[in-house]
Amino acid sequence: GTEALAGVALVFPVVMLMQMMSAGAMGGGISSAVARALGAGRRADAEALVLHALAISVAFGLVFMLAVLGGGRWLYGAMGGSGTALTAALTYSNVVFAGALLVWIFNALANVIRGSGNMAIPGIVTCAGAAVLIPVSPCLILGWGPCPRLGVAGGAVAVLAYYAVGSVALAAYLCSGRSVVRLAWA
Repeated sequence: GTEALAGVALVFPVVMLMQMMSAGAMGGGISSAVARALGAGRRADAEALVLHALAISVAFGLVFMLAVLGGGRWLYGAMGGSGTALTAALTYSNVVFAGALLVWIFNALANVIRGSGNMAIPGIVTCAGAAVLIPVSPCLILGWGPCPRLGVAGGAVAVLAYYAVGSVALAAYLCSGRSVVRLAWA
């Protein structure tokens, strides 16, 4: 409905800010650092950067999560949200930002792989995830088939599922030995 769309519209700029910071700002730095280490023949440093990228992403993800979960009502109210639109915004926002770590981890892993020179794997994971996200979102919002009707929260659950599955796929690739750099816990 209109109120749910208005609520999601309030949250959208904040979600986009997080996505652009994790994929572009921090992600660009991650890609650059990995590429520079590999270009200088320092493979061990490039592999160490994978864990560092994840640590930094977890820290930033926690900051975003705590900031928006704690200040979401004030932020969306300041943006003009009120009544049922504000309620819808908080419902959607609380679910999305409770899983902010997933967005940051996904983008960190994708940028590690991009920094190693492989654009195909992150592109394939992103496109495949979007192809699944598009039909899953209305299923969870409206409760089609075996999916429960979650309303506006269903869209947020679908987004988090996309990032969770995508993160697992990217981490599996980095651990598989097919990647130029590996995810090593040491």
